[in-house]
Formats: sequence, C-alpha cells, structure tokens
Amino acid sequence: MIYLRSIFLSVLLVASVLALPVAAQTNILAVDPLIVAVYENQVENVRALVVRKHPMSRAGGDGRTAMMWGSIQGSYDSLVLILEAGAQINVVDEAGNNSLYHAAENGHIEVVELLLSHNAEIDRENRDGRTPLMAAARAGHQGVLATLIAAGAEVGLSDFTGRTALDLAREGRSRKVVQMLEKAERR
Repeated sequence: MIYLRSIFLSVLLVASVLALPVAAQTNILAVDPLIVAVYENQVENVRALVVRKHPMSRAGGDGRTAMMWGSIQGSYDSLVLILEAGAQINVVDEAGNNSLYHAAENGHIEVVELLLSHNAEIDRENRDGRTPLMAAARAGHQGVLATLIAAGAEVGLSDFTGRTALDLAREGRSRKVVQMLEKAERR
C-alpha cells in the first residue's frame, strides 16, 4: 500500500511539473484583467474596470500594457475607453516598442489614426532603431504607411543596421509600398 502511494505521489509530482509550462503559456494574458479585456475587445468589461479606476499602466512579463495589447489586436473601442480614462500612450515594452509601433506592424489603420490623434510618438525608435513606419513598410501595410507619411513620419531614418523603411519594404517585396516610399523620399 505504501509502495502504491509513493508511485501515485511520484506520478502526481511529475504531472504537475510537466503541466507548469502549459499553464504559463495559456495564462500569458491573465496577468491583469484590463489586459485581457482590452486584448479581447470586451468593451463592457473595460468600461467596468475603468469605472473602478483599475490601474492602466500594469504590464505583463514582457512589459506590454493593455494599451499595447489592444494595439496589437486592433481593439479600437477598448482603446478609446482607456485613452479617455488617461492611459499613457507612449510607454514602451521591453523591446522598446510603443503602442503605435504595434498597431503599425499589425496593420490596424484605425488604431494608428486613434493613437496619432492622441499624440503618439510617430518616430519613436525601438531597441533596434526601428520606427512604426519601418514596421508598416516591412509588413507591407499600405494604408498604415500612407497614414504615417501623411502625419509626418520621417521616411529617411535608418535602423541600427543602416536599413531605412525603403530597404525594409524591398525585403518585404511589396512593390506598391516601395513605390510609396520612393515617392515620399523625393519630397
């Protein structure tokens, strides 16, 4: 009986150790209820958290705030609510990316416009020296690129490897994006 019990406890211990990485991966957004609500664009939950004055600046392990996760997902309505509640727009994550960078990289033009209207740093460089314009160029997001250029993004900046948005666009092989950047550089 004691032998069976020790085998059972050993199996239980091994199972719990093996389950830890899975739990950590599935709970990446469970750090903060506002992060989850904004990420999933659960407007009513966001509104309830804002009314209760939930802290806006909490971040997950990678330094990403609710504002950043909403920008990644394109959660426009939730972002409007937290911006109206005073969420900081120019905070950066561990990679040095701000919310505008994440929105540009993921092609969320409405979110890019929203963030620009709240004075997001348009030419904020991350740790690699890349800007939101470079992220949009590399990903081939024409609408975001046009919006950033129209808002005054600096087209000629280069990252720490010496590549400009035009160089990154050429790597992405989007002819239209390359043409847009070439035209913008001539101005």
